[in-house]
Amino acid sequence: MRVLLAPDSFKEAASAEVIAQAMARGIMRGDPQAECRLLPLSDGGEGLTHALVHATGGTLHDVETVDAVGRPIIAQFGFLGNKHTSRTAVVELASASGLERVSPADRNALVASTFGTGLLIRAAIDAGADCIVLGLGGSATTDGGTGLARALGFHFLDTAGHDIPLGGGSLVDLSRIDDSEVPDFVKNVPIVLACDVTNPLTGPEGAAHVFAPQKGANAAQIELLDQGLANLARAIMQYNGRDIEHTPGAGAAGGTGGGMLGLFNATVKPGIELVLNLAHGREACAWADVIITGEGSIDSQTPYGKVPSGIAKLAQSQGKPTIAIGGTVTRNPHTVEALNKAGIVATFGIAPGPADLTTLIANTERNVEITCAAIAGTLRVASATAVTAATSPCESV
Repeated sequence: MRVLLAPDSFKEAASAEVIAQAMARGIMRGDPQAECRLLPLSDGGEGLTHALVHATGGTLHDVETVDAVGRPIIAQFGFLGNKHTSRTAVVELASASGLERVSPADRNALVASTFGTGLLIRAAIDAGADCIVLGLGGSATTDGGTGLARALGFHFLDTAGHDIPLGGGSLVDLSRIDDSEVPDFVKNVPIVLACDVTNPLTGPEGAAHVFAPQKGANAAQIELLDQGLANLARAIMQYNGRDIEHTPGAGAAGGTGGGMLGLFNATVKPGIELVLNLAHGREACAWADVIITGEGSIDSQTPYGKVPSGIAKLAQSQGKPTIAIGGTVTRNPHTVEALNKAGIVATFGIAPGPADLTTLIANTERNVEITCAAIAGTLRVASATAVTAATSPCESV
């Protein structure tokens, strides 16, 4: 049996690469004769850089940068290893400007900035990148990508011609955009935005109203941030005539999607489709007899642009079944039907029984291994039974 192990990360528990390794240990426990291939994935959020570098044999590069609240950190970008994309760099916003970098007590939705991600992109360009893949997901910010743009030379000025402070809270004071210090090659470098959401920049479904609460914003701050993003859209329209306010995906990563589309040579692609293409997912599915995927929570969002549904649809197109595991699994009929339609034939929760969240997170790798051992053992028995049934002579009754 050939098994492709293609999980996303289990948020706050383990990276996609660690989960894939735990899956492999479990498969070999349940079926020592199995062949495993590891393909850790990402839909554009946490783990994008490692997933693509791992899949393409690329390289990782450490950079001194800052987190979303300005504290010095070391983060990474990667160069892809495929011969046709050797100058393509991959950056994930979560690496420098991610929510998991900032403890709940230190989160400040009004001042959090993407400046650190801009420093990563600048480092990649300085190292020779002629194309950037930027993963939008897991951000601690609602600044419309203005911090990122500022790190690359843009100025965001108030009516007096002074730079406004970093963060989404100051965007209400933005009067105009100055690009006089932005090199042409920075403006023109192609940037592909890996994104799994279609939210617009502003309004009830926009970046502030939908995503800012998890970043520490209260009701009054949400309204201020939404007004600021609307003002940014107005300033971009005045700057170059681009209308980004209602563009699908503009609300991704606290409006970074909109800022990138408005200020740079950027395009949006569904994150999982982009990753599967660069990671040669089609070839990997063709090799496998069965695919096992997973993420922290298998729920109503899983069928729509997430890693498990993305790999399952690709596998389904080749007649290959996909099994999904998760830290938690929602089993309402609508979700189950949507998962089945996406190509996921079965789902398994990894929790061995009742336990508190801290314990479950601490035991994630062990529980993944145990669950995959049980799946492999079941598949091995099913395969042996099918062979026996096919070779046994028919008996007359």
